[in-house]
Amino acid sequence: MITCSLVLCSVSDQERVLREIKRLLNSGGCYGWVEHVAVDLENENNQSFLELQQRVLDPLQQAVAHNCHLHRRTDQVISSIFETSAEFLERDSFFVTDMWPVSCQCSGILKMNE
Repeated sequence: MITCSLVLCSVSDQERVLREIKRLLNSGGCYGWVEHVAVDLENENNQSFLELQQRVLDPLQQAVAHNCHLHRRTDQVISSIFETSAEFLERDSFFVTDMWPVSCQCSGILKMNE
């Protein structure tokens, strides 16, 4: 089992990190994550101001928070890397108002195909 919690926001190349996680997982191995993500305006349609704030503040956030990005689509990158090689056992997107500007969160568990 490999877990990541609030890691993929700060790495310089998410796809590279996720490909390495995929390589390390054995058949039947699991990967679990919790990450903050960019506002998804399709599902959080009343959050356009937060989305604007994330975009505007993103360069400053990267400078002061060790490359932490406010506006990454980490959930979509995980899906694209693992879509054909794993079963998503659990996936969730949720909003935590008190965590501005990283209020949009995603989590999940996947299991590599055998």
